[in-house]
Amino acid sequence: MRKCPLCLSANNVAIVERARVPVLQNVIVRTRAEALEFPTGRLSICGCQRCGFVWNDDFDPAAIDYGATYNNSVQASGVYLAHQAAMVDRVLKEKGDLHYLEIGCGEGEFIDALEKTGRLKTAIGFDPAFHGNYAFGPHITIFREYFDADSAVKVPDTINTVCSRHTIEHVPDPRAFVAEIAKFVKERKVRLLMETPDVTWILRRAAFEDFFYEHCSLYSPRSIQYLLAEFGLKCTVDLVYDGQYMWIEASPADNPPLPVAVTDFADGVAAGLAQALENWRAEIDRLRERGPLAIWGAASKGVTFALLLEGIDYAIDLNVQKQGGFLPVSAVPVVGPEAARHAGVSTIVVMNPIYETEIRSKVEEMGWNALVISLRAEAPGTSF
Repeated sequence: MRKCPLCLSANNVAIVERARVPVLQNVIVRTRAEALEFPTGRLSICGCQRCGFVWNDDFDPAAIDYGATYNNSVQASGVYLAHQAAMVDRVLKEKGDLHYLEIGCGEGEFIDALEKTGRLKTAIGFDPAFHGNYAFGPHITIFREYFDADSAVKVPDTINTVCSRHTIEHVPDPRAFVAEIAKFVKERKVRLLMETPDVTWILRRAAFEDFFYEHCSLYSPRSIQYLLAEFGLKCTVDLVYDGQYMWIEASPADNPPLPVAVTDFADGVAAGLAQALENWRAEIDRLRERGPLAIWGAASKGVTFALLLEGIDYAIDLNVQKQGGFLPVSAVPVVGPEAARHAGVSTIVVMNPIYETEIRSKVEEMGWNALVISLRAEAPGTSF
């Protein structure tokens, strides 16, 4: 185990080991054969006892290709759109025109949401996975590349807000990534906004399905504060999205204090994750006695859940681009709700509990007599 990539401490602990996981989860895989042969990597999740950072010690950046098949859109969910709208409001809480830079903008969904408010005057986005699905006007430019010192020269002086949502967790070298952004933020004297998963939420719930290859770097509120402070940024952290994500607002500061080091990882964290997985294996075996079983959610949580547990017949997803395909490695078919109902699915396991109410309403609206349960705060029989 190497030193912590964030604070460089050698006081680390092993959390999760998996020998063969797909290197990408949010992809469109069109054939079962392609799914079974999908590229894999090793997961060695470690945690730093000094700063609370969590990372995959066996992550290989060369294995990642955010190419034409990458698709992590959740724009079909009303619950997610409500969250997105709430984050748009946070970006716009300061008065005046918005001149915006987004690092890791994906397909530009968030930029499009900002545009619809009428407050966005100019925007620049950087993301190698951008496919050009939006017809943006001339005041919005998206570059299909990573943001670094060379690309920073493409950003006009008018920019007053820098944002990076759900990007830093994909970056294996957090110090280099934040160093580039902090340099830009301090030179331009602008604010920095970030959103990323809270690893504390994952650990407290023994959420074994939330560790996967793409997310090679996971943060707690303390570790993200530590990282930003190292590079001259003070920040506040709010929990959003039912506590699953952190919303971070940062600005330049002279010698911001580093958070006090406190151990984040109890002795039983690895055992608790393993026990939660075993409990769900028993639960799936029991539920399959009712008939065909589907998970709802063909994104990262669903890909991981289907990989670790046998007996998943279908993965349901509202993203029509994923329907008709297969989950990588497990080769579980991805279908829409109607197709799952037609196939006789009698049990639905909701991958993200935040969507449970929305999914129950959809199932009832369809007249579908299926049992709907979710990955609750604790797996059945778990005391962790």
